[in-house]
Amino acid sequence: MTAFVLEHLRCRLLLLWVAALLGHGCVARKDLITIQDTPAQQAAQWMEPAVQPGDILHIVVYSADAEAAAPFNLQTAMASNALTAPHQHTLEMFMGYLVSGDGTIDFPVLGTVAVAGLTVPQVRDTLERRLQTYLREAVVSVRFINFRITVLGEVNQPGTYTISSPRITLLEAIGRAGDLSPYANRTNVLHIREQNGQRIYTRVNLQTGEVFASSVYYLQQNDIIYVEPNRAKIAAVADPATRAITYTTGVLSVITLLIALFR
Repeated sequence: MTAFVLEHLRCRLLLLWVAALLGHGCVARKDLITIQDTPAQQAAQWMEPAVQPGDILHIVVYSADAEAAAPFNLQTAMASNALTAPHQHTLEMFMGYLVSGDGTIDFPVLGTVAVAGLTVPQVRDTLERRLQTYLREAVVSVRFINFRITVLGEVNQPGTYTISSPRITLLEAIGRAGDLSPYANRTNVLHIREQNGQRIYTRVNLQTGEVFASSVYYLQQNDIIYVEPNRAKIAAVADPATRAITYTTGVLSVITLLIALFR
């Protein structure tokens, strides 16, 4: 009976060593699941992003009298036709209004207009009020040209993305970046935002429903999302010498056990 028990223990120990060796650097199933629970809670509310220095605004003035509205538009007839070309976004960037460091834009005829801190609807209303002196029933269209977010780290397609609509969530941004990789640490995603001259860092756990109530669930222009690697990825890219020692030790242990079992 004692020999049988000893043999049984040896077999179990061998299996444990083999599992440890083969499982080195693997990712547990629970670590691959995003949003494991969705508790009832107050959802985050989307707010119109405010214009910041460095933003580029696309502004077009319309009026019943097109000729009277022409001096208030940067677009010439030639430029308007060029917008049908494949490089439409590049052309729009050159024809947009760059918000200067002091938060203003230089608008035709009207001169300097303060826009920083205003939302897009507020910029539109401001311009329409000032244009009443020159145009009858003026209608102004305003939108962001360079609304961008950056997604870095353990995603399948990291990079900077230009968004056509300012209403985008953290999860949508990750989706645009090709979703999280198997080695992403879903419990500690870093969000970086510059606001009023200060850089704000926020940590988000994507495995809980709390993400939907987070203050950074809805993104703003120039936000940065960094998805850090998990321990399995860190182990996979560890120092080659350390990895060699680890694997060699495991192999030697298995060989030693095999010799002990079959001698």
